[in-house]
Amino acid sequence: MAGAALTLSTFFRAARTRRVWLLLAALALPFRVPSAAAAQTVEELLHILRLEATPIGALPQIAMPMPASRNHNYWGIRLQAGERRGRTGPDLRALAGGIDLQYRGGSIFGITGGYQSRDCELAGEDCGGHTFFGARGRFNVISGGPTIGAVLGDYSATSTLGTEIGFGYAPDVMPELDACTFDIGVPLSLAMLQTVRLVSYVTPSIVWDVRCSDDGPPTRASFLAAIGVGVQQIGARGLDVYLGLQKIFRSGTGYQFGLSVTYVRLP
Repeated sequence: MAGAALTLSTFFRAARTRRVWLLLAALALPFRVPSAAAAQTVEELLHILRLEATPIGALPQIAMPMPASRNHNYWGIRLQAGERRGRTGPDLRALAGGIDLQYRGGSIFGITGGYQSRDCELAGEDCGGHTFFGARGRFNVISGGPTIGAVLGDYSATSTLGTEIGFGYAPDVMPELDACTFDIGVPLSLAMLQTVRLVSYVTPSIVWDVRCSDDGPPTRASFLAAIGVGVQQIGARGLDVYLGLQKIFRSGTGYQFGLSVTYVRLP
């Protein structure tokens, strides 16, 4: 009997111990699960921050220009302003300038430098803004004229399909965090009318936000698409204005609106 009582006593003590551990685990679970979710949320926010902080995500795309005379190089200047709305966190505003070279009337190579307001909800007290820089190459693949003109009933209409590669860099978007991006796109533009040209364009792309500092999540790919309209040859043959809308297909990124003004020095 004494042995049986001892066994029952041991059993109940063990049962109480298990109940205590189960109760502690149940109490700890609500704290552990949100911590994992919070970590995932922070990582996602950092991916988005890197995408939006460089010229690739901060500025609007512009139309792919038509090939020009191969006897000349064409220099151009560019002013761009962008604002991202509907995102998770404050709206981001950016202003930049750039220089482009259309080599022998074909491929275009450009550099960009500018300034963007910071996401104060992520940067905290270290708010304000940051600089960003970028480089882009654009290459014409196919140009169409008579066929497009016959379809649209405007024989001055032209289309251009190309490919482009861009790089972006923004230092100190947060303390000890730099942003680097790389994208590959396929721009398609369609221009109509003669004296003043009306152009519409679309550019689907794949963009990678790259880990280029000690902190931050690993490199990740995202889809990006831009659409826009423009008016070319306003007042002067080389003066163009574009309105663009851009979307990064990640939750919480909103939509990026932009205005671009370009001037190409013609021979």
